[in-house]
This record gives sequence, C-alpha cells and structure tokens, in this order.
Amino acid sequence: MAGGKAGEKGLGVTGYALLGVGALLTLLFIYGVYGYQTLSEASPLHALVPWGLMVTGYVFFAISSGGVFDALAIRLGIYCEEEALPLARKTLWLALALLVPGILLVFADLTHIGHSMWIYLGFNPSARIAWNGILYIAYAGFVVATLLYTIMRGEEALAKPLGRALLLGGLLASLTLEYNLALAFGQNLAVPAWFSAPLGVLNIALAFMLGAAWTAIGLGEVATRLTALPLERWRECCVRGVSKELAGMAAAVGFLVMWSLVQQKGWSLAAVARDMLVSGELAGVFWLGVLLAVAAPVALGLYAGAKASRPAMVASSVAGIVGAFLLLHSLVVAGQMARLEAMPSYEALAVQAVGHEYRAEALYELLASPVEAAAVVGGFGLWLLLYVIGLRILAVEPGEKPRRILVLR
Repeated sequence: MAGGKAGEKGLGVTGYALLGVGALLTLLFIYGVYGYQTLSEASPLHALVPWGLMVTGYVFFAISSGGVFDALAIRLGIYCEEEALPLARKTLWLALALLVPGILLVFADLTHIGHSMWIYLGFNPSARIAWNGILYIAYAGFVVATLLYTIMRGEEALAKPLGRALLLGGLLASLTLEYNLALAFGQNLAVPAWFSAPLGVLNIALAFMLGAAWTAIGLGEVATRLTALPLERWRECCVRGVSKELAGMAAAVGFLVMWSLVQQKGWSLAAVARDMLVSGELAGVFWLGVLLAVAAPVALGLYAGAKASRPAMVASSVAGIVGAFLLLHSLVVAGQMARLEAMPSYEALAVQAVGHEYRAEALYELLASPVEAAAVVGGFGLWLLLYVIGLRILAVEPGEKPRRILVLR
C-alpha cells in the first residue's frame, strides 16, 4: 500500500529540475576533483597552508550528515519516540547522501587519491587525521547498516534491541568523528593544544544545528514534493520541533564561538589567530558566518516555530547552512595563517618560496582556489542528485517492502 502511494506522486517538473541541477553540479564536482588532482602549477605555499576549501568541505558534509543521524538516534535510540518512526527511512537516507560527498572530498583532498590507502595500511595511531579516516568508515558503516535494517525489517524494528544498538553505535561513531575533526584543525588554532577541546564541543553543536537545517530542507522541501510525505503533516508535526532545535543549537554555537575567542586571548599563536578572526583579514568571512549561523537561525527559527512558517523555516535553514560553512572555514584558515605570521621558521619558508607578498597568495590559496571551490559547490549537487534518486528508487515509505534487490522498490 505504501509503495502504491509512493508511486502515485510522479517526479514532476520539480523533480526533474532538482535532478538537472544536481547533475550539473555533480559535473562541477568531478571537474573540481579532477582539476585538483592534475594541478601542474600548484603554489609553493600549499605545503605550508595545505587545508583549503576541500578540507572544510569534508568536515562540513561529515558533521551535516552526523547531525541528521544524531537527532534521529537520540529520538529513537534513547527516548523511543514512536512519532519519529514514519520519517526514519527518509532521514537515514538523507544522512547517508550527505556523507558521500564528505568521504569523496576526504580522499580527493590528497594530491594523489591512490595514496588514501596508506591511511589504513600505514595507520599512525598518534595522528588525528588518521583516526578521522577510521571514524568516517565506522560511521558510514553504521548509517548503511541502519538504513538496510530499517528497509528490510520495517521502522518498528528500530525499537528492538538490534535496531537501538545500531542507532546508538552510529551515534557514538558520529559524535567521536565530529569531535575529532575539530581537534585536527583546532590544534593549529588553539595554543596550548588542550585549548582546542572546546572546538570539539563547538563542532558537535554545529552538527546538531546543521542536522536541523538539512532536515528542514531535505524532508520539508524535497521529500514533501517527491514522495508520499504530506506537506501539511510536515508543517503540523515537524516545523515547530525542527525550528526549535535549529534556533537552540544556533544559540549554543554562538556561545561556544564567543567562548573560544575569549579563551584564546593572550595566548601567543592563539591570540594571533583570534585577532585575524575578530579584526584582521578573516574578519569579514568570520563575522558573516556568525551572522548567518547564529543570529539568523535564532531569529527566524523562533519565528518559524511560533507561526509554523515554512518560508521562515527555509530561510533560517539556508542561512544556517551557508553560515556554518563560512564559520568553519574561517577557523580552519586562521590557524594556518597565524603560523605564517607568528612563527619565524614558517614565515622564512613562505618568503623564500613566494616573496614578501606571500600573505596575499596564501589567502587566495585558502579562500578562493577555483578548483577547490568547484569541488565543494559541486558536492552540494552530488548530495542533491543522490538524495532525489534515492527517494525515487529506494523503499523509503513507511511500511514499504522492497520488491527488488535488497532495498529497491
């Protein structure tokens, strides 16, 4: 019956438009990844400031996916909220579709993709980045297993011991990945290194905020148009809850950002990074990120919750997504630029490689690399393409039984 209902709603103009946009941006993703792998004249500064847009991209997509999964896992695995069951399959597919561009950007960020095998073959337990390689795969495994289990056994199976174990295992893997991703770049930004610990908490808060924003877009705007999910049911049952989560976590993000700035004051390299963010070269990107990721979601999210306003929900979600990326990227860039300015050995290498105008080239390398920008923007298209295709071919309606191999309707 559920499969029949799903079939009654055709792809329509909206669906084909979304597929077209997703396909075009996926081509941009392929171009960006290929261009990054075949750069013939990479800047000599790349060795000194290696973490550009693609690094922020894979952090962003990972915590976006994690935030979607985390909220569902808490609702079902801890609080056993039965009202979350009908949306479980679509939510799990949303989390998995968001994770794919993140994982691809992890491997694409290496100068040679084939070298990614050494993350595992030559695993270094003292390297946070090596642990990220393990945690990505562990979290992805839990998401895939939970989605397959739900489609094959039905939503009700998530309330059983194995279903809850999958949800809670994925939650643990997700939170660990989110925290560790922040520590990897946080040790550049926060000196002494233990000061990077609050950045892990900030990353988790960003994950929950992004999870609410992507849920509003993925379920409220895409799934309601392409599947049997009624728009009115989404507005009545979900807008208020999602908007409150978005506004609440945005407020938490704002507090943690300000606390991070306070705790960096007067601490050598950390103070240099802080000054860059507050009033230096990165201030524009940083404060725009704070405006979009904190102020806009709090104000619009509260309004959306009070009025059950779909436009306000969409506006606050889009602002939160864009703002979170800008905020993350400003933090990733600040730690690298601070090293060039405050550490004589790094500065000497930069001057030798590029000349005394190295700062302008470093900022360009980090903020405006065309091929990296293409890969990251294209990642949004890859998510959209995968998500729309999955909504149409996977058995994601409540109670729907797959009719073909494993998960296909």
